Amino acid sequence: MNKIFVILTALFLSACAAKPTQLDVPEQIKHQNKTYRLANGQDLGTVARYVYLSKPDTLTNWTSQIEVLFDRNAQHRSIKDRIILRERVYRNTEVKTFKLSPVKDTQGKKDEGLIGYVVYAPSQTDPLWQVDVMTGKEMPQCGFVQFQYSQKVKNSRHLSEEKVLQHLQKYLITKEMKALEKMPWQWHCQNRE
Repeated sequence: MNKIFVILTALFLSACAAKPTQLDVPEQIKHQNKTYRLANGQDLGTVARYVYLSKPDTLTNWTSQIEVLFDRNAQHRSIKDRIILRERVYRNTEVKTFKLSPVKDTQGKKDEGLIGYVVYAPSQTDPLWQVDVMTGKEMPQCGFVQFQYSQKVKNSRHLSEEKVLQHLQKYLITKEMKALEKMPWQWHCQNRE
């Protein structure tokens, strides 16, 4: 048993050491006139996740946050594969409202990224609606990088689910999607030395 543990540990450490690139992660991000500071970062070898919060939010109690996801794309997933996989996950977890679309390169020939949104309905564990809007891009010799803005919204007892979704679409999703489309791409990868 100990030999297997040692071998698996060695394989994991060698995989981590073999990472050819690293995302250049800033300590803070300005978005929609707010400053978000890096609150947590996890690098699991093939995928890294960085969470940014603004004051007074915490990791367990927040109203808006930014996540930067970095997939080194060891499995060589295309943008289309990525969208299909995510849509399957959303359907399997009973998420009803989402839309993901590919983004073409400057010549309009191939998919280089994605843009979309997901709406999570209130649940027994979280009484708030959560809206995630995201844009991601495949970066050559680096991997897939995604910027995601998430906001929680109080559930109105006076509105039906259909009315809440219409309100979220009109006043939150449309506004945030336009902001993402205009946002300059600010993520860069660096080779690890």
